[in-house]
Amino acid sequence: MKKHYQQGYILTIELILIITILIIGSIGGVILVRDALIKRHQTKVDNQITVVDANNRPLGIAVSFDEHQAPLIFYTDRGANNTYRALIGIRDDRFTSREAVYYDAPNCQGNPCLKGLSDEATDSQGLSKLNNTGNVSYINALQQGPNYAIGQLGNTAIGQLLRSTPQQCPANSEQILSRYVSQKVVTGSPCESFEIDKQPADSSCLVGVTALGNPLLGTSDQGLSQSCDTCQAGYESQGDILDLYLPQVEPLLNTALNALSLVGIGTSVDIELGTICCPEGTRLEEDENIVETLVFTVLKTTFELVGIDLVNNLIISETLSLIGIEPGVTYCKTSLNLVNAEQVINITTGEPALSSLTPPFKVLLPVHSGQNSTTWIHTPPKGEGERQ
Repeated sequence: MKKHYQQGYILTIELILIITILIIGSIGGVILVRDALIKRHQTKVDNQITVVDANNRPLGIAVSFDEHQAPLIFYTDRGANNTYRALIGIRDDRFTSREAVYYDAPNCQGNPCLKGLSDEATDSQGLSKLNNTGNVSYINALQQGPNYAIGQLGNTAIGQLLRSTPQQCPANSEQILSRYVSQKVVTGSPCESFEIDKQPADSSCLVGVTALGNPLLGTSDQGLSQSCDTCQAGYESQGDILDLYLPQVEPLLNTALNALSLVGIGTSVDIELGTICCPEGTRLEEDENIVETLVFTVLKTTFELVGIDLVNNLIISETLSLIGIEPGVTYCKTSLNLVNAEQVINITTGEPALSSLTPPFKVLLPVHSGQNSTTWIHTPPKGEGERQ
């Protein structure tokens, strides 16, 4: 008898149940994973600070905030030799930067110039107008690329992005008349007048005076002060500058002493010149009267040591005035090491960077939940405000 075998699978109740459970479980798992991914993405979006302009054109995602709680975003500059990032602050009506821009005309007009990278010596005055308080951006130095800053844009307050170039600033230190400090909290333009920071030089090492004795009277030489070549901590010797003017200082000093002796104001002293000191990062100011000012400083110190008030003595003042020596102070000033600046151009549009953005700027609000939402946000015991 021939046997017949039936081909196929035998479906049992158990197999149907297993398949049903697997399918339903897989669908449920996919739904749970999808919900988790959506919630995670929504939470990430809600926690991000996205800045847009008046036309809802995105500027970027905030990477941090400045001291005024303005979002900081990166602008990627692809127009340089390498791709660099410029860190820009976004306020409701303008752009800001840590670095200032310097101009050789009032009201932030004329040629724009920038400091070099990580330059604390040229100008470190921040919003408080105190030295060593700001106006230096280190992100640009860390990139080892150009320096970036927001400068004046016409008569508006929005500002424009500038980039340093290898060329020197066309204006020298004395010709810089204004600077654009975009971080200032003002309603209009943050432009301000600018003068090089100056402070009196330390002349405590400049003059060494010895009162000469008289053998006939039985008096010996007496040292009243001692010159020195080493400055106190925090100061630097300006001997290199002083050496340039000594050939003019010494003859004029002798002329002044001889002139004073002719009017009966003679001093039997020996004068020795040392050095003059300036705070670190500054240099002795070399103006057109530096020789006369140095001679006046030497005479003033010398006469004070022998008990004569040079400043308030009319005879001395008039005598010195006849030979061109007027009261003056030797100053130390900060050296401005500036380079030329240029507009950053968007290589895609060929237009200046940021020019297509329209204020007022704003940040997108979270959409995860609002006051009309029925969704409850779980707050863990370890702290409020932590989103799941």
